[in-house]
Amino acid sequence: MNTSKLLLLSFSLSLSLTLLAQNTTNSPNSMFGLGDVSMGNVGKYVGMGGVGIALRSDNFLNGSNPSALTAMDSLKFIYEAGANLSIQKYTSSGKSNSSVTGNVHNLGMGCRFLPFWYAAVGLTPVSSMGYAITIAEPVEGTNNETISSLFEGNGGLSKIYLSNAFKLNKQLSLGVNLSYIMGNTTQSEIQGNTTIEEVSYKKAFYADFGMQYYRALSKTWNMTLGGVYGYKQQLNLENTLNVTNSSNSESSSQTLHPKTQFLPQYFGIGVAFSNERITLTGDYKYTEWSKMVSSNSSVSFVNQNEASVGADFLSGKAFTNPWHYMVGAGVYNPYVVIKNQKPLNYYFSLGLGIPVINGNLLSIGAKYNAQSGKTGLQKEQSLSFYLNLSFSERTPRSKIY
Repeated sequence: MNTSKLLLLSFSLSLSLTLLAQNTTNSPNSMFGLGDVSMGNVGKYVGMGGVGIALRSDNFLNGSNPSALTAMDSLKFIYEAGANLSIQKYTSSGKSNSSVTGNVHNLGMGCRFLPFWYAAVGLTPVSSMGYAITIAEPVEGTNNETISSLFEGNGGLSKIYLSNAFKLNKQLSLGVNLSYIMGNTTQSEIQGNTTIEEVSYKKAFYADFGMQYYRALSKTWNMTLGGVYGYKQQLNLENTLNVTNSSNSESSSQTLHPKTQFLPQYFGIGVAFSNERITLTGDYKYTEWSKMVSSNSSVSFVNQNEASVGADFLSGKAFTNPWHYMVGAGVYNPYVVIKNQKPLNYYFSLGLGIPVINGNLLSIGAKYNAQSGKTGLQKEQSLSFYLNLSFSERTPRSKIY
């Protein structure tokens, strides 16, 4: 069996295993909406603050903008695999606790099929839910007696995607991601001998779009403008409520008709300037969450704005196995609002790209995320580490088309 077949087999097995292990958070806020939404934390560009709308590379798969695939080397199959580890700290009323989560984070491969058509397939996370909260609630008709309730949740959404990019000319490219999004979440409340569990299976077919315009500004500097758009798509939900009493072994199950959930409409723009050694870039993304309806009176959803900047500096031989030094920063507002409190989140990132055998690249990234602004609610901080391997196999042109 040749190398490409081995890689394809490994990719397929990893794909199946990843679907079984989606939880990448322990945040109590993930119990609302779709949970913690993945925000550009995939691939090499994590070290650059998660930017990517206007970035192009002949050795990487850019998940932020499908049209960027047209920059791939025409004689290569490119493969990517990544994982993450996150240390999270939660502070409320002067008390703190922490957790550690980790998972395989992205898998993908791509190549050029025709002179004008490039494509990639893969799997990435969309959202994650993971929390465990114990609350002491008063018992009616008693003198200050309480009973503890344990609220737990886990699961999330992932997407299998087929990215297509079309090179209209040397300067303009268009792209589309065709995705199947699926996953399930389980939320339960345990009080005494009674367990109430709601299981939600979610799925949807989805398409989002991208474009890039590339041109030379001078003999040394180039500019790329990028844009992305995704439309609002309702999720197909199958919700079941299970009630179990451990004292008498009684149980019941019923189908629920929950409030509608959907993937929100969004658009983003980006610009990048680059020369032989330096890439400077910035993104802005707007996501329309406010139309989602909350079943909790103290929770609402607001439109989300995110701005990020990043830079990549090369050392060594720029065209043969350079080292990459990356830095990035960004700011955004959470889309879940609790008790009208609206904190602002910010993050900083660093990354290192290490050349390995045959021009492949091992990328290591670290990202610190925290909240600013006064709020009476729980504050969250996280330090995440990302590992991404991009490797390629040179293929004779006759094998591709």
